[in-house]
Amino acid sequence: MRTAHDYFHRYLSDNIQDTDTLERMHNVIAEFTARAPKLVVMKCIDGRVHGCKSMGYPPTAIKFGRTDGNRVSLGLSNFWYWNRLDRAVEDATFNTPGTPAVFMAYMHRSARGLGCAAHKDIDEAALQAIEAQIAGVKKTYRESELYAMGGSTNTDIMADTLIFPGDIRIDTEEVIRYCNLKQPRDVFHESFLVSRIDDVATSRNVGDKTPGELLAGVRPEFFGNFQTCLNMQNYLLRVITTTLRKDKGDLKRLIRPDIVDYLSVILDRVALPDTLLGPIVYQIVWNVTYTLYCINLVAHLTPEELELRIDHAEEIICYGGGFEAVARNRGIMVKTGRGDDVDALNVAKAVLEKNRKKHKQGHGPLLHINIVLSGELVRWDDFNDNIGSRILTMLRNVDHVFDRDVSVLTSYSYRDQLRFYPVKVSKNDPRLTFQADVTSEVNNSMKFSNMALKAQEAIYVAKFIESSERLYRDYYHLF
Repeated sequence: MRTAHDYFHRYLSDNIQDTDTLERMHNVIAEFTARAPKLVVMKCIDGRVHGCKSMGYPPTAIKFGRTDGNRVSLGLSNFWYWNRLDRAVEDATFNTPGTPAVFMAYMHRSARGLGCAAHKDIDEAALQAIEAQIAGVKKTYRESELYAMGGSTNTDIMADTLIFPGDIRIDTEEVIRYCNLKQPRDVFHESFLVSRIDDVATSRNVGDKTPGELLAGVRPEFFGNFQTCLNMQNYLLRVITTTLRKDKGDLKRLIRPDIVDYLSVILDRVALPDTLLGPIVYQIVWNVTYTLYCINLVAHLTPEELELRIDHAEEIICYGGGFEAVARNRGIMVKTGRGDDVDALNVAKAVLEKNRKKHKQGHGPLLHINIVLSGELVRWDDFNDNIGSRILTMLRNVDHVFDRDVSVLTSYSYRDQLRFYPVKVSKNDPRLTFQADVTSEVNNSMKFSNMALKAQEAIYVAKFIESSERLYRDYYHLF
């Protein structure tokens, strides 16, 4: 029987593998973020809408907010909510002048009756929640500094509907029907599919394969290989934004002409800043391609695999931030900013308990608290103020909801890295079942320094990779 410690070990191993790719592709992501708007996305805590792959953004390029049913308190006392938006506005003002930050509030639905549990699968209630946010944001910010819009995701196939001001909509499923698209490759012009990618660095990073080769099969490398996915995101955003600035007609050499024409007719009616047109077109094109991949994948799944994909199958509650690299439908996301963390944790607990009845785990409920850092820790007070004390405060909410019936992993991560570094801020708490602690040797003001912490972080990663290889060898030997 696998223990909670075993689960956390595998969970952290997956994180190290993904964040290693992010680190190696840092320059690719930096180029992407230089072209993309500063984006804030509010979503439900539902693990099926987690992540940004369906939107075409790298994990570090979006600031997410997650609350049950995407319901928030819009009062000025909800510091974390408004501060998240203010950070994006300031970021855009100084780093992408002329391009406003973008706010997107998403609801989610399901054609199979597996919609938002927080709204009891009532789509109208979910829509009202995001409309309230959009109205509040528009009342607070000028459109030139924060462009507010909505979205809706069909979690069965990850198809998005973008909702622009004036209730003008672009529905991925309608694009697919209208243009009679069947495969992911159908989105692109044939000449693009059969030619080597004209950017040398991108071509090298995807193994010198053509786009057609990358999009082939039920599980195409285009989406399945993290490095390839990041490079194609950067390449397509660059080509689409550059082409639209020069000559919109040239876009038909990349994307099928009927798709370009369909999008143009609708977007011509939208009051959209010129600098956002390219990123929005890119996001739509990416989501259409990704949805076609999901449609084909779902058609090849067994009934058991299908249930795990389209229904709730989350295994762990993720409380805090920095979880963008966690796989879709693996974690229930509880992020500060709703105004009532305890209520969100209660909803997450109910979902997890229901999942555990269907999918036995062999151990108690799991919860991960992570604190995101935007800068370096220089002194012990930096650690205590930004990590230690915040984790203790969040553990108090966990106490209220779970009491002692939960295994907890506590960690911190850096905003542009997303790698979890485990810490134990309470030495005698039996719920903290994972033993690694990168601060164990630097846990007071006499021992702490930035250099010492960096050394402990490096030692943790090196030891963890070695122990992970042993664990995986032992684990897979059983099957």
